[in-house]
Amino acid sequence: MPEISILLDAETGTMIVEDHQQSSARLLAELAKLVGWSDGLLCARPSKVLSPPKASDSDLASQPCIRVYGYYHNSLIEGPGRRTTVLFAGCNSRCKGCAVPYLQPITAGSLVSVGSLADALLDPAYSRNGVSISGGEPFLQPDGLLALVRALRKRGCRHILVYTGYTYEGLLVRARQEPAIGAVLDEIDILIDGPYVEALTDEAGPWTGSGNQRVIHLQALRRRGKLGSATGRSSLIW
Repeated sequence: MPEISILLDAETGTMIVEDHQQSSARLLAELAKLVGWSDGLLCARPSKVLSPPKASDSDLASQPCIRVYGYYHNSLIEGPGRRTTVLFAGCNSRCKGCAVPYLQPITAGSLVSVGSLADALLDPAYSRNGVSISGGEPFLQPDGLLALVRALRKRGCRHILVYTGYTYEGLLVRARQEPAIGAVLDEIDILIDGPYVEALTDEAGPWTGSGNQRVIHLQALRRRGKLGSATGRSSLIW
């Protein structure tokens, strides 16, 4: 018998319908008669990606810039609470089964100024518990990533999460040659690390894509004076 889960988003007043078993068109049509036709979601995040704000030549010449594919609000799956998520362009991991191969080329998306992007991500028309930075691979643009993190903090963003296909330990090694990487790790709240492994998809957690990826609470590690020693799994890493 087909199974459908219906959730109500108290913040936006929208109804989220999860079709577990690809129900028949007739059943979905009957549901649509009651509540109307829907917009698609991908794993509790919007399927429509907003285009990044266009930057003028003067902005690009005078401000730090990064290349991003787009962003969206009201994600419920990419970190604690409700998130605004930005997708960085470029990734060299080439993970088998990657769900977003169009983000891999470094030429994907658009070059935007950090300031205008930070303003768009923190649009007051949308509520959020924080900003999640994904991709692509954000750490391919470490200077731009650091500039964005600092711009978000300057504008009052209290929680920042970054996804990476590198391991935390690998980033610490790279940080010896690229100080911006270490500075990012010093300023963000959560790092979700590790490449996507298709064979471990069934072991994924609430915010991860595969079972090997870890949720590392850097803010908590800093409070305990353990930053840089995040090996294995603990109450702060899982």
